[in-house]
Amino acid sequence: MSALLNHERRRTRHPAQQRPPLLTPAQSRMLVQVGFRVPGLLIAILASLVLVTLVSANSELTGTLGAIAGMWFAVHQVPLSISGTALGVLPLLPTIVLIVVVARGVHRVSMEFSTRRELGSIFAAAVLGPLLVTAVALAVATDASAAIGLSSPNAFHAFAWVAGVHATAAAIGVVMGSWDSLGLAPRFPAWVGEVVRPTTRAAMVLIAGGAAISLAAMVASWSTMEMLLDAGNGFVGVLGLTVLSILYLPNVVLGTSAVSVGSAAHVGEASVSLFHTGAGPLPPLPVLAVLPEGSAQTAWFLMLVVPITAAVMLGRDCARRTVDVHYAMSSVWLGAAALGILAAVGGFAAGGNLGTFGTVEITVWSFGLLTFAWLAVVGSLAAALTAWRGGSKHDESVSEKTVRESDQPVLTTRAQPAETQPAETQPAETQPAETQPAGTQQSADVEPAVHEEHALDAEIIEVPEAIEVPTIAPEPDAAASAADDVVEAEVVDLAAQQTSDVEEPVEVKSTEDLPVKPAERSD
Repeated sequence: MSALLNHERRRTRHPAQQRPPLLTPAQSRMLVQVGFRVPGLLIAILASLVLVTLVSANSELTGTLGAIAGMWFAVHQVPLSISGTALGVLPLLPTIVLIVVVARGVHRVSMEFSTRRELGSIFAAAVLGPLLVTAVALAVATDASAAIGLSSPNAFHAFAWVAGVHATAAAIGVVMGSWDSLGLAPRFPAWVGEVVRPTTRAAMVLIAGGAAISLAAMVASWSTMEMLLDAGNGFVGVLGLTVLSILYLPNVVLGTSAVSVGSAAHVGEASVSLFHTGAGPLPPLPVLAVLPEGSAQTAWFLMLVVPITAAVMLGRDCARRTVDVHYAMSSVWLGAAALGILAAVGGFAAGGNLGTFGTVEITVWSFGLLTFAWLAVVGSLAAALTAWRGGSKHDESVSEKTVRESDQPVLTTRAQPAETQPAETQPAETQPAETQPAGTQQSADVEPAVHEEHALDAEIIEVPEAIEVPTIAPEPDAAASAADDVVEAEVVDLAAQQTSDVEEPVEVKSTEDLPVKPAERSD
């Protein structure tokens, strides 16, 4: 008993099932590149700009890291506080360029993968990498606050803005790169996909119209711009003001677009709209010379041409790309809603606090609502008019296809004289030539071959059942030559020869020996 108790029982160990790794080494390297390549490149560019600026100004390099961290926050629209002065109005041009670069990089990588897990990993890497850099930047800004007067921004706002910018860019890249691999297209109606290009064109018209109005205002107030540039006191100062004006140019274009649709833009106490203007102190930035110096003019209502043109183009393009007027209307309203939301988001990002000058803002709710209203109402009228005039591409393509199909030859069954038949005949089948009685050469089991380029006219002849035609047995020479020669059979109206007797069979050897006899037309 004790031996049994002390006996060691050996348990069979099953080999552990090896699970495949979540990520291969190649995929891990790829995710690291997606997460840190663009942030690393951005940090390198910002460091170069900070060093060049400090060296040009003969300044010390004590707060270099703090300046780099501050520029990182500025590119991601994180509000800053420098020496107690709040700076919430940040240039949009670097942010737009960053979104485009990140979206293109994610799009290029996501085209090589098809599963949702891999695409989710790409999206997570594109967002988590910049967040880690943001955490380091917050620590550096806290450490450098005593040297350059840069206060560390709110951590929640910093992470939220950085995550929002990179998540937007990564989502655009993933959707563009995996639209077909994920099967997203069949889940939406066809007209939803067709609305993307017209919406993009309408947005480009709005932006181009705002840019044209801003350029015209700059030309009209060129003397004011020269005066502001001269305040730079030297080449370095003029260059800095010029670069700063270029960086803030998208903010100004958005404000001009808001005014063109009927909304208002405010720079502290100064305000501009189609109906009135308000005076107030302005920062010495040359690009702000676009603001009018006098009261509102009646000619300003010509700026409404911009949203009207965008709406007409949206409605016309949607009507040409969809099936009928109902889908065209739905496309117009969907595109107008998307552009209205984008206008509200852009107006919110373009504004902010500007220290002692007050708040720079665009009336966000009116900008988005009026953009949607112009595009939806005028675009619907344009779509209805285009569909009523028959300007749909779908209808045109259907009509062209119908015309092309009508040009194709078809098999006709009406009887025609033998002279109207084509002169060229098709080569015979390479089968043993076995002469059959007239009127019974094509059986019900064998379909006649129809040439694609010519129309065949078949003559239908009724053969009475009382007449029996003997089968002709061809000679060996005739059977051998039938595969090479083209045999033409003469169609004879047997109903008209009922009284005649068939005495001798006719042997057909070649097309040259056949007599030519016109076929008689049967009623």
